[in-house]
Formats: sequence, C-alpha cells, structure tokens
Amino acid sequence: MEDWEAKQLEKFGGEIPWGPREDNRPNEDRPILVRPELEHSEAYNWIFHRKPENYRRWYQDKVTWRVLPAEEKHRSCSRRMALECGIFRTLLPEVYGDKGYQIMDAVYASFAQGEYERGKAIGLIKEPEKMGPREVAAYLLTNYDVEGWFPIVISEASNERVRTQLFVGEPEVCPYGTRCGDWRFCPNTGGWERVLTKLINPKLRTRVTKSKNCGDYCCELTVEWDDGSNPPATVITERPQAVRPELEHSETYKWVMNGESLNEKLWAAPVRYRILPWETKHSLCSKKLAAEAGCLRTMIAEVFGDEGYQLVENAYASFAPPEYEIGRARGLIKDPDQMGPMEVAKYICFLYDVAGRGVLSIVDASEESVRIQHFHGLPETCYYLTRKGDWKMCVAEAAFERELTKLMNPKLRARRTKGKVYGDYCCELTIDWDPEAK
Repeated sequence: MEDWEAKQLEKFGGEIPWGPREDNRPNEDRPILVRPELEHSEAYNWIFHRKPENYRRWYQDKVTWRVLPAEEKHRSCSRRMALECGIFRTLLPEVYGDKGYQIMDAVYASFAQGEYERGKAIGLIKEPEKMGPREVAAYLLTNYDVEGWFPIVISEASNERVRTQLFVGEPEVCPYGTRCGDWRFCPNTGGWERVLTKLINPKLRTRVTKSKNCGDYCCELTVEWDDGSNPPATVITERPQAVRPELEHSETYKWVMNGESLNEKLWAAPVRYRILPWETKHSLCSKKLAAEAGCLRTMIAEVFGDEGYQLVENAYASFAPPEYEIGRARGLIKDPDQMGPMEVAKYICFLYDVAGRGVLSIVDASEESVRIQHFHGLPETCYYLTRKGDWKMCVAEAAFERELTKLMNPKLRARRTKGKVYGDYCCELTIDWDPEAK
C-alpha cells in the first residue's frame, strides 16, 4: 500500500464511541445478554487453518417450508382468509339471530372511516363532485382485486350506475363459505361499501343486488345515484326467450368503408382501476382479511363472553379436518410415524406464509420441539385487531393448529406460548411431544 493511500484510509474505521444496546424485549425468555469473546470468522479459519466451516451458524435449514409463487400465494391467501372471515360472518346470525346481524353490519361499517381517510390522504378519493358511480366503483374494484374476489365482471357501466359482479361461476356458494338462502345476511356484509360510498359522495348509494347464496350466478354490487327508491325483488317464474341481435357491420368495416369513427367503448374496459403487483396484493390481502376476521371474532367474545370464546374456538377447530384431508391428498402430510415436530412445523409454516403471518422466525428446532414466531415488531398488536390483554383469544385461535397437529400425529401437541396482545414481543406456537399422549 502506498503512503498516500494509507493516509487516506486513516479517516475511516475508527473506534466506535458507543456500544451495542442492552434492550431485551418484554417478557423475553432468554438469559441476561452475554457478549461473546472476539473470535475468528468461519471464513478466516477455513482460509488460514483449513478448518471446516460450520455453515449452520448463519443458515437456518432445520425447518424449511414451501414458498408459493406470488400470484398463487395471493389466491390461496384470499381463499383461506375469506373462509376464516366467513365462518364468523355466518355463525353470528345463525347462533345469535338479530343481534348477530347487527354486530356483523356494525363491524363492516366500522372499516369505512379509516378507508376513506387513507384514500383521501393518498389522493385516490377526490372531492364529492368528482366522484360519480364510475369513480367510486373504480376505488372499490381495487380493493376487490386486492382481496382476490375473482373473477370480476363489469355488467353495466354508465354515468348513472355501475354494476360489479364477483365470484362469477364456480363454486356453488361464495368463497366465504356462508349458508344459502339468507338474503338479509348478504346486504349486511356490504356495510363497508354502503358507509364508504356515502362518505365519498353523499348523493350516491351502494347496494348488494345479487347473491350466490340466494341462487344468483354471482354476487353483485351496484353503485348508483341515490333516488330513495327500493325496487322490489324480481320474481322470475320462467326464463324469457333469448333476443338475438341483427347481423351488423363491424366497427372496422364502418371506419374503412364509411369513414366513421371507431366506437372503442364496445371493447375497452368500462371501469379502469389500479391493479397492484402480486406481492403487494398478497401482503394487503392478508392484513385486510385478518382485520375483518379479527373484528368479527373479537366482537363475538366481547359481547357474548365465555359462550362467544367457545364459539370462536370451535370455529377454528372446524378448519382442521378439511385441511388435514387436503394435505394428505396432496402428499404433504405423511403417516403419523413420519410426522414429528419438525415435519408438522414445516407444514404449519407453509400455511402461515400463505396467510401472511411472516416474517417467520424459528427460535428452537429439534426432534423434541419447534418454536415458530411471527408478527415481530410493529404494530403493537397483531393484524387481527385483537384487544390487548386478551390471552384467551390467542388460545382460542390456536384451536386450528392444536386439532391439525393431533390429526397429523396424536402423540404431538401444539400450543400458543406467546401473544403480542398479551405483552410479548411476538406471537409464538410451540410444537412438541405431548406428555399425556399414550
């Protein structure tokens, strides 16, 4: 090295005037921090002493799981989380009747103010006079696209009205898994759109006008000017005869032969809305639907007490048998003697990754137990909007993992061992051998 080079370098790499911060997280279950002695790196020991490198010091490979492509992950997340919301949606009126409808409507209406303020802040919601049916529909459609309500079809679009159809085609009922035949139920899930539309432009209204659960071929939301009318339900006793259009000249023919302007409205998108990247959609979808499910289940517990908690726990437990059957059918869940703590943890980590519970941390991994941590850092509570101090809800929610683990191997158990709403720095699931199993 030249002297002038050495002199230039003297400006850098000096002594650090501060030390690492002693900041153990609340309720952390590790000993008082002990600083290690200065050592040679694995690379140094290999280069100068040919000592084998212990790569496991920096590479977590004991518990690995499938990571789906972003588009597939988004679609899977949408379906799984919709079912989680749907089970509380449908149980509220089935179990609690009128009070259930009221709670459901109130929960969805409660999301509107926050959505309105965010939309205004980022410039997507304009002044009322600039927000007609098309503009309001476009804003709603971006949210529907994020939540994966596919396929999305625009069946009518004008300055007077926009009709958006969702879930066109299969399956038999909407992906929220709700019961058939209850028309009162479906409009009460539209409280978010109803209140949000009024905030955006008080002269407009939004109504649910079709429902797969009531025999329609799709779910439909209509955004229109509010004239105060409520047209009666259409009763169709027999299918009307099809009306076929007369054969006409194409727009291209009219332009070539007659010099007429092309009517691009015949094939252009009637309502244009933002379509986000798949990774962004997955992240937003998981958070939006977690908040939706979380508010519903928290209201059930807060209003109905122990009975409500038991209903929430039973609801989560009901997801385990179909998940087990799907996993077995796909070859991802093996026979019980092949499913130890590590194998069960891999499958559950895959589910957590799909549902957007990352970043996942494996803080303990052995043939005896695995500890999976998620929801590290901000916000202060989990995305499910669970109230602080509600450890009982954390335990009730884990009924899915408890039941699924028992199905995979009756000798194992899964337990919720940390909860952010209970003062911990993360949420944690522990999978280990059940000392009470025979």
